[in-house]
Amino acid sequence: RLGTTWIYTTNGIISSKDRWIQPTCTTNPTIGQGMFGTITRGTTNVLPFHPAILPFLIRARLDPIRHFNGIKVDRQLITALAERWGKETHCFNFREGEATITLKDVAILTHLPIDDKPVCASDHPPEDRDGMPGWVHFIHSVLGVKVPVKGSVDATDRLPPMRKHQVSITWLTKYFRDHYETHPLTEESPEDEKERYARVYLIGMIGGVFFSKKSSNLLSCGWLRIILGSWEEMEEFSWASACLAYIYHNLCNASLKSAREVSGTMFIVQFWAWEHMP
Repeated sequence: RLGTTWIYTTNGIISSKDRWIQPTCTTNPTIGQGMFGTITRGTTNVLPFHPAILPFLIRARLDPIRHFNGIKVDRQLITALAERWGKETHCFNFREGEATITLKDVAILTHLPIDDKPVCASDHPPEDRDGMPGWVHFIHSVLGVKVPVKGSVDATDRLPPMRKHQVSITWLTKYFRDHYETHPLTEESPEDEKERYARVYLIGMIGGVFFSKKSSNLLSCGWLRIILGSWEEMEEFSWASACLAYIYHNLCNASLKSAREVSGTMFIVQFWAWEHMP
């Protein structure tokens, strides 16, 4: 996906060629025979929340997300709902009729903003600098850590932390978790240290909880342009709209016949069901 630009909207995910990225969705007859084996939700891939970073989260209008890490998801409930999801209408098909999650639902349940710009970024790599690949240099310039790539002397793992246009959330979180165990963050810490902690925290929450993939480990580098960019630009995004689009996208994937796992913000789907279903 070199150079792909993606946009989260309330009707789907649009590629740089303005094609709707929607999977071929049919009701999955095998879902009722068993629960999803995995429902992704991040816990260990996120730094602990620290009150010192709250001003940065408020600045980005993302302060509500601190309440949503480690939520237990009911696999039986999500499996039953995915079985009733229809691609054509983006609705759950119940005996009594159709129902769906709306932008208003997401805004009320998460308190995330619904106004301003769609969440949009490109994973096209920056130019290589100082002998480092573009994304490695970009991360190093903001977070001060050099992420190992394949073939580098630091890449001891079979799968290196930096893989093409994705970075390992697990590796980044562990690196900074170890760092802050020996150099704890406090209210008296320098502002740049608080800011760095806030950015790593957001990498874990956005990539491992709200917009997680099935592995809950890899983050598209396109997200880094947003999370490691300016706070002024980050506060202009419609985060609730992005969440709703990602919910639709993952429910469509979950309704495929071959689906055995589901990712994304399924805890929002669960909250919605608790509020609207008797």
